[in-house]
Formats: sequence, C-alpha cells, structure tokens
Amino acid sequence: MLNKFLKVTIPTIIMVNIAIAQDISSSAVPTKHNKTLTIGDIAQIQAGLGSIMIEFAHRFHIIYYAAKASNWNLAKYELHELIEAQEVAETTRPKYKRQLRSFENDYLSQLNNTIKEKNWDNFKLQYSKTTIACNNCHRSNGHPYIKYILPKKAPKYFNMK
Repeated sequence: MLNKFLKVTIPTIIMVNIAIAQDISSSAVPTKHNKTLTIGDIAQIQAGLGSIMIEFAHRFHIIYYAAKASNWNLAKYELHELIEAQEVAETTRPKYKRQLRSFENDYLSQLNNTIKEKNWDNFKLQYSKTTIACNNCHRSNGHPYIKYILPKKAPKYFNMK
C-alpha cells in the first residue's frame, strides 16, 4: 500500500515543483525602463566569474597598499567587500562554490588575521601566499594565462593614509 502511495506521490510532487519553477522563471517583472524581464532573463544576465574577478583583483590591489600605509581599516573594509563579491560568485556560479569557499577559508581568513594583528611583515607573507594560491586556482581551472601581479603603485584615486 505504501509503495503504491509513494509511486504516485513522488512523481506528482516532482511534477508540481517543475511546474512551479517554470512558472516562476517565466514570471514577468516590469523595469523602470519600460521593459519587462522574466526571472529567467534576470538569471541569464548575472555577472560571470570573469567580471567578478575584476572586482576581486581591484580590491586585492587596494588591500595591499592600504596595509602598507597602515590603513588597516581600509584593508579590512576592502577584504570584507572582496569576500562579498566572492559570495556573489558562489551563488551565480555554483560550479566553483567549493573551490571559492576553500580559498576563503585557507587564505583570505589568514589574510584577515594579519590585518587584525596590524602586522605588516605577516601581512606581506600571507598576501604572497594568497596571490600564489589565486594563480594556482586559475591554472587548475584551465586559465594558466591569468596571473595576478600586484601593480607597482597604489591606485591614484585613493588616499591610502
């Protein structure tokens, strides 16, 4: 009896969930620009990992020079924002979620500790380890030509002190 019930109930639940998901993805949302987008349209235009990594590299650059200038609050802020950008990537590109979380736990958390310590020497060492790990990640994902190199100067539009 239970077996018959499950044979009917489970496929029904699956079909209802598929129908709901299809209905949601085709639900129209008006924009302020007189355009209507479906949730499926919105999902398709989410930033890819490459776009997010541009922000990642930008913030990683600022973190270094903020720490070098002993502006630990700015370094802390930029690291926080960098991790938030990474969390967007984990959501929009779930294929990389495990790898990104591992990078955060193994390297970014250690970088954060050196920022909390306000220890330039420890920071430099951990920043170097994090950079190497970052480039290894690119290589392991089939992008050996993407190599982060710290720019020689701080961004000119930021007062690092």
